[in-house]
Amino acid sequence: MAGPRTTVRDLNRTREKILAAALAEFSARGFAGARVDAIARRARVNKRMLYYCFGAKQDLYREILRRKIADRAGLIESSPHDFAGTLAHMYLSGGADIEFVRLMEWEAIESGGKKCIAEDERRALLEKAVAMLRVLQRNGSIPRGVSLTHLFISMLSLALFPLVMPQIIRLIHGMEPTDKRFMRERENFLRWLGERLAGSAVTPAVPVRSPSRLSTTTRSGTALHRGRSFNKPGQLP
Repeated sequence: MAGPRTTVRDLNRTREKILAAALAEFSARGFAGARVDAIARRARVNKRMLYYCFGAKQDLYREILRRKIADRAGLIESSPHDFAGTLAHMYLSGGADIEFVRLMEWEAIESGGKKCIAEDERRALLEKAVAMLRVLQRNGSIPRGVSLTHLFISMLSLALFPLVMPQIIRLIHGMEPTDKRFMRERENFLRWLGERLAGSAVTPAVPVRSPSRLSTTTRSGTALHRGRSFNKPGQLP
């Protein structure tokens, strides 16, 4: 007869199997397209056990996000104390998590501007990342006058684009973004780029110390540029 410790251990193992299956299902089909019965089949458990462990589908999604947020908070804390190293670190850690990148792509497609699940927790994580850049700027690793919010957006783009658009990487480079050789080349390039930026004494030509969206966006997710008109493709400003 199984004792209490064995029961707890088995339940924890089942929870981990369900979370791994859910991440695979959500990243393949998005939140709206994912099905609880498909997650249960992937995890090789019955739906009743899944509901017992996590409740509704949204609760399962939130738990995945909670863990990913905790992982990324640890990555921020373990970042090197120079900008070039931080940029490479962001690429090698977050830029290698293909399932989470796909999950975020699905979310961008499905959200329609609505408030995201665990939005407050994610905003706090992003504010932590910008605060880390602020420390690097004070230490001289990032030139003064550079907008840290725009810099962080650009860092995310540099780190995540290969996984977001793998077909473009294949067309340009001829290799998969997950290929180890490509990743070594990409890491070396990002370190080179980070060192050049850190060593630059050029002051940006345009005022860039605009308020951060992270601190000015309302909880309802109101767009920062509401009411602004955009040019049509091909139309000159």
